[in-house]
Amino acid sequence: MAWRILTVAAIIEDEYGVTPEDLSTAVFFDVMTREAASPYQGDTAEVERVKPGFGSNKQVNVAPYTTRQIRVPYAGSGTPGVPPSYRPLLLCSGHSEVIDTTEGAEMVTYEPVSSNFASISLLWWTDNDELQVLPGVRGTVTRTADAKGMPYFEFNLTGLYLRPYREAPPAGSSREPQAEEVPINKQNSAFTFFGYEARMQSWSFDMGGQVEHRNLVNYEGVHIQNRNATGQVNIEAPRIQDFNIYEKVESHNGTTESPVTFTHGKTPGNIVKQQCARVQLSNLQETEVQGFKHFTMDTRLLSAEAGDGDYAYVFS
Repeated sequence: MAWRILTVAAIIEDEYGVTPEDLSTAVFFDVMTREAASPYQGDTAEVERVKPGFGSNKQVNVAPYTTRQIRVPYAGSGTPGVPPSYRPLLLCSGHSEVIDTTEGAEMVTYEPVSSNFASISLLWWTDNDELQVLPGVRGTVTRTADAKGMPYFEFNLTGLYLRPYREAPPAGSSREPQAEEVPINKQNSAFTFFGYEARMQSWSFDMGGQVEHRNLVNYEGVHIQNRNATGQVNIEAPRIQDFNIYEKVESHNGTTESPVTFTHGKTPGNIVKQQCARVQLSNLQETEVQGFKHFTMDTRLLSAEAGDGDYAYVFS
């Protein structure tokens, strides 16, 4: 069976854990890479027995579930106001969606939420004729952004286990509109860091979602139980008179919080902006890049006082 032949689609569930019967409504999207996640895993228990000799006891999976890890392009749909093809993954990873169709200002915004999480059924075809359906999928997401690299979202997804079976994708199925990602560089990207246009080498992001599979008598489901959005930034070290990084990172006598914005893409329909209203820096370290002094720092994306609002992704 070919590892690289893969078709992936998703359906937003109306009822948690229930896959719609009509798979022709599935949303197909581009996948950059697939990682070696598990189609069958779970918590285990040993069937203990006292025996007349040494040897292993049986092990039983007491709570089966499935995990998948996939990367998708960090890019828009190609049309302002139209969500990216992988929107079901953002929704099931604890985000809300707001579509603004105001002429000349079309945009789609995703923000983290703390309740009323969407769920999806993930459809996973390998070799185009073996299908595993994962109902009740929820997950968490990271983003990678390195200078001179191709950016991507990586979703770590957990769903209820169903045994794979033979079935080809629906006839005539096609992928949703999706623009190609563009490299991170001066031509395509902008970074505003505590009001300063820092020379960014990289900025990673981790939603930090706590995803829990629960299997109880009369209940099974996947839940998002917490979120702790963080990241790590690497910038060329600025001179103190231009931008005093020490004032921003110190916390022994009070903390400093400030907005950080990363805008990527210049073509309408393929502009993705991450906006973070309250970012705290910590763990300042010196590094060397191409003979230049750089600073690496942890970034903590703080929520609003009322909760949520840690960050927003705006596609325009």
